[in-house]
Amino acid sequence: MQTPGGKLDWLGIEDGTRALPKGMPTKSTFSSLTPEQQNEFGEKFRNAWSATPGSAPLNKSFQINTGLAGKVFNKKAGAILALIYNENNRRLPFENSVIANNDGTLDLFYTNNKYSRDILAGALANFSLQFNSNHRISFKNILNINASDFVIDRNGKDYILGPGKGDKVKAQELGFKQNTFFNTQLVGEHNFTSLQTKLKWYGGFNILDQYIPDQRRLFYTQGEDDSTSTFYALIGAGSSQKSGSIFYSNLSDYIYNTGGDVTKTFNWLGYKQSVKAGYLFQVKDRLFDSRPFFVNTFSNAIRTLGPEDIFAPENFGTGTGEVQFGELTGKPFRYMANTIMNAGYLQFDNQFAEKLRIVWGVRVEDFDQLIGSVKSSDDRFVHTRVTDFLPGVNITYKLNAGTNIRLSGSQTVARPEFRELSPFAFYDFELNAQVVGNSKVKRTKISNIDLRYELYPRAGELVTLGVFYKYFNNPIEYYFNRTGPATNTFNISNTKQATALGVEFEYRKKLDIINNRFKNFTLTGNISYIYSQVKDTVSLSRPLQGQSPYLINAGLQYDIEKIGFNSTIMFNQIGRRILFVGNEAVSDIWENPRPLVDVQLAQKILKNKGEIKLNVSDIFK
Repeated sequence: MQTPGGKLDWLGIEDGTRALPKGMPTKSTFSSLTPEQQNEFGEKFRNAWSATPGSAPLNKSFQINTGLAGKVFNKKAGAILALIYNENNRRLPFENSVIANNDGTLDLFYTNNKYSRDILAGALANFSLQFNSNHRISFKNILNINASDFVIDRNGKDYILGPGKGDKVKAQELGFKQNTFFNTQLVGEHNFTSLQTKLKWYGGFNILDQYIPDQRRLFYTQGEDDSTSTFYALIGAGSSQKSGSIFYSNLSDYIYNTGGDVTKTFNWLGYKQSVKAGYLFQVKDRLFDSRPFFVNTFSNAIRTLGPEDIFAPENFGTGTGEVQFGELTGKPFRYMANTIMNAGYLQFDNQFAEKLRIVWGVRVEDFDQLIGSVKSSDDRFVHTRVTDFLPGVNITYKLNAGTNIRLSGSQTVARPEFRELSPFAFYDFELNAQVVGNSKVKRTKISNIDLRYELYPRAGELVTLGVFYKYFNNPIEYYFNRTGPATNTFNISNTKQATALGVEFEYRKKLDIINNRFKNFTLTGNISYIYSQVKDTVSLSRPLQGQSPYLINAGLQYDIEKIGFNSTIMFNQIGRRILFVGNEAVSDIWENPRPLVDVQLAQKILKNKGEIKLNVSDIFK
């Protein structure tokens, strides 16, 4: 299915086709207008509320890169330049169902098809200047545009108004999301041989812009008592993000970082040792602003019309037989955020004996975060500052030239995203629920222990078997809540503690051990089993949200290097896991496992200067 778009959609760029109408006032100015004046702007929006069937073209992928070498100021210089373009068209079927009150009664059941055209267009330009064999400066740049033009077509039944056959539902969401990422970084690498010291420094700047223009949602329902009755659009007297909604948002992240590290090597106990010290300073700023518009009406006659007829410009007015245009207002629809992180670390790499090596150290992070507003009097204001000491150690004992035993332990942290802490409430069509942030969420501190047996039979092969344990203090989890008879909400919160205990087997093995005819085949994969448990109260004991009990990855690679041909088949499956945590009123929402199989064929051409690839993804879908 397709929606009308702009001339630059194929590049992932919105050319203004979906932009706000010219002369559209700011949020505060618009709210002060009279209903008649607001309707005048409502008439100017595109009347594009439904998608039309269409055929999808073949997926495309192109990449061009080149390398340059020469001299600048009589010094060695080089450059790597690349352009990449991917277009992926796909249809993804999925279902929504909600069981009420843990008794097996359905609140709703929807079948959906998501049609999307995903674009990735990017450029890379890296430059390097080498003063001599010990000193080099690099200038690295990446620009990516990642966009998705999509339609979600929905059919199903809604049982919330009472038991029985249920109201029939027809709905669509039309959307376009454009993400622009730019990264530039200056890096210096210096080797002072007389001091046995290496110095690396860097400074960088990132921009991430997200633009969602003219995202539209419209629901129709048909009463359960008469399957031949008229479908009515869900645009009543109130305001809603769910139906009759036009949504715009702009998000801009600006990230500044600088830092470096110094490595000193020396001899001790007859072996080469090293000590490294480093520092990172990072500032991240975010500005987010959204404009959720809505259309409502008191007219049942208008609600029976098709989408383009309902929102025809001549229907906008203030009478009971017309549609009215407005905007949801309030502080939660915009916010700012800022973090300042100072991090330093000290690491030792010690060879204590021929078979014993220990890498150990500590990282200290001071994380200062401000969310919502700079004014403490603003109810969106959230300010936290936490300092974490994060030690780590990795002990390797070499049994022989091809076998290691490795024991490692560390502490890490997982911090909530800005979006998860902000008060912004957004209706997610795919989840059929409001997604709301929680300013009370704390960061998670994780303690990790890992014991691993590693075997390297020959070049390009490995077999490892490991066991691991993780302890989570204040783990962050996603929750599903019932906030009203027909209102569902997803948000995040901390539980008290959780643990995960697992075993992992990883392998990469050439199959010529079976027969020489299989010399071009390589088998790869890893298998993990994880037992996780959350404990928040004496009675609560369940798996950690998002943690699968098992993970299977397997691949078979066939490679004929002399003719430049390579093929790979990959299999992946995860175990049943909790997608959203429930509560006393509603049960947990689970994600069921399913197998994923991908195939890739690749052939080098033009004397290995080019390559043609054929990818088939999720062939069992």
